[in-house]
Amino acid sequence: MNQSPPWTTATKAIVAVSALSLAVLVIWRFQDLVQPLLIALLLAYILHPLISLISHRLGLPRGTTVLAVYGVLAVAVVVTLSFVGVTTFQQAVTIGKNLPGWFDQAVDLVSTLPERLPESFALGPLVLERDAILPQLPGWDEVARQLFGLVQPIFSQGGSIAAGFVSATVNLLGLVFLVFVVSIYIANDIPRIGRGISDFAHDADYRADADRLMVDVSRVWGAYLRGQVLLGLVIFFVVSIVLAILGVDNALGLGLLSGAMEFLPVIGPLVGAGAAVVVALTQDTASFGLSAFEFGLVVLIAMILVQQVENNLLVPRIVGDALDLHPLLVMVSVVMGASLAGLLGAVLAAPVVASLKILGNYAWRKMLDLPPFPEKTVPTDETPPSLSLLDRVRALWPGAKVSSSLPPFLPSSPPIPYPLQFTPVFKDYIWGGRALETVLGRAIPPGRVAESWEMAAHPHGETAIANGPLAGQTLSAAQKLWGEALLGSRNRQAIEAGKFPLLIKLLDANRWLSVQVHPDDEYGLANENDYGKTEMWVVLHAEPGAQLIYGLKAGVDPESFAQAVAQERVEEALHRISVSKGDVVFVPAGTVHALGPGLLVAEIQQNSDTTYRIYDWGRLGADGKPRPLHIGSALKVIDWEQAQPSLAVRRIAPGGQKGVGVEEIAHCAYFHTERILVNPGRVYAGECGGESFEIWGILSGSARLEWAGGGIDLAGVAWVLLPASLGAYRLTASKQSMLLRVVTPADESDKNTDTD
Repeated sequence: MNQSPPWTTATKAIVAVSALSLAVLVIWRFQDLVQPLLIALLLAYILHPLISLISHRLGLPRGTTVLAVYGVLAVAVVVTLSFVGVTTFQQAVTIGKNLPGWFDQAVDLVSTLPERLPESFALGPLVLERDAILPQLPGWDEVARQLFGLVQPIFSQGGSIAAGFVSATVNLLGLVFLVFVVSIYIANDIPRIGRGISDFAHDADYRADADRLMVDVSRVWGAYLRGQVLLGLVIFFVVSIVLAILGVDNALGLGLLSGAMEFLPVIGPLVGAGAAVVVALTQDTASFGLSAFEFGLVVLIAMILVQQVENNLLVPRIVGDALDLHPLLVMVSVVMGASLAGLLGAVLAAPVVASLKILGNYAWRKMLDLPPFPEKTVPTDETPPSLSLLDRVRALWPGAKVSSSLPPFLPSSPPIPYPLQFTPVFKDYIWGGRALETVLGRAIPPGRVAESWEMAAHPHGETAIANGPLAGQTLSAAQKLWGEALLGSRNRQAIEAGKFPLLIKLLDANRWLSVQVHPDDEYGLANENDYGKTEMWVVLHAEPGAQLIYGLKAGVDPESFAQAVAQERVEEALHRISVSKGDVVFVPAGTVHALGPGLLVAEIQQNSDTTYRIYDWGRLGADGKPRPLHIGSALKVIDWEQAQPSLAVRRIAPGGQKGVGVEEIAHCAYFHTERILVNPGRVYAGECGGESFEIWGILSGSARLEWAGGGIDLAGVAWVLLPASLGAYRLTASKQSMLLRVVTPADESDKNTDTD
């Protein structure tokens, strides 16, 4: 078979330039179709999460759901236009035509303001002196004209944009059918488009990069566009009602103008407020018996209050910090967008620039051979990232099997990675008890429960996902589905092996566990076809006098230990320590150990179940026979230097956040663990930036985890797995809460070493 020869760099460059030139030519030649197609695309994009939600909750085919949603939308548009649309549009057209003339009248009015005003006037009980309001400057009329001359271009442009908006809306009525049909096809095929983009980037290991970029870019467009639609509707109703109460002419038209101007960042609110003031200054009769100036001042104050409520209350909760752009850059981009593509260019300028920033940062870091998606840290006094109102609304359906709207072209199945909670798997061993019920208040099966596997993907125990679209599936299934998006770039070996790196357990020691030891990776893979086992314990509960075995006594060597085993004097060689609630025990592979009665611990470990039993206290198993020992293997893997080790040293982590205390309690090649105390009402803000998943455990108290796609309430002893591609998140404590944060470290140079 003949193999196709590879293209040279010059050939690739020629093809790329030719393809780009052809695309530009097609866009230029058919530019009249670009705007309808963009409107259809944006409409499908905005409706995508609603369609997915309805489709999954009702179990309807996506095509049927799309037709139903668009049908309801069409009916809603017709009904709205029938009741308020005609009047509103007529008022908006009137405003667009008359605004320049009103502006000139306002200039004349203000320039002769000193002569028109009385020496004093009252607003209710408040008496204002003219001289205290207006500066006594010579040539006041000239100063006023110059000031108006500075802002007149903005208002003139605003009037033309408003008129253009109305005109464009009216003209688009003739293209509604085309837009609806195209948008319906796009909305139906969004999942297929997403799979195509992701598959296109699959070669050369760029699929994860493409998925992450799509998530980041879509977060911008989703929060901005859907947020602006919601903001526009809110501002339309609020401004219309406020101005109607004040008696301003054309209140509906001014409300429509203000709502439409919400799509123009920075400039839009200025145009909407300015238009309302100009109309108030120039209308025939002012309300409440006020003069034109007094009435204009009242309207200005009302519009400022509306804008303050919007900026401080609505915008952070609806749009959040989606753009992450400086306001000056946003303003410049809007002007440039309007210059290039008219109204549609002005509307889309801000999210386009924000998207280019994301892609530019990615390209720049790739060119410098830096990690393309670095982990972000939040400074001590930095305000945590805001979550949009749409995200809070999604959180009302935490069990809904609906994909996130991020990114827009990813399929509804598989869903975007989200925090995972699990249904535990219980193990009944002879040393177990009922502490999970009596101490933690958990519902557990009858009889003994020795271990609760909280987060596991092992042949001996697999936990099922308990929340979200993947509810009922296993952790292994999620790993196969999401790969690096779940585990992160640090865990590619685990992805290739198809094995989740860690295992989380709760252990209830009602009696002594067997004295045991675990192998390291080299021995485990060579002899057991399984990884070794390094682990750590955090003591959740300890009865008075509780002890555990941790290493050997000083001076014990292989010969003396083997002799003690043969003579059944093992206990003489073991190092015992007393522990209490909150103590941390790091148990690297090769360490002889055993939990004693009265201990309840959380265990973080490698994903392995290989254990060599050395001594079992002379007891019998469930079959009435002594449980098997593994003396030969144990003697080969014991670390004889683990003589009388001490408990893990707690270290205060650098940096930190206000009201949050962080201490590093264990670090090795397999996991890095921090214990975090969050005071009531305080927030721990972080980000999963693509390098590693994070496992969070809440040991006491209660907190709420929030991310771009929703929120989860955590209480008692509970665990949640944050995918590596999750992005920004925050944990807010409703009362003082003790948390554990577990990640996989960046290096593997310190295997089997703890923090001391």
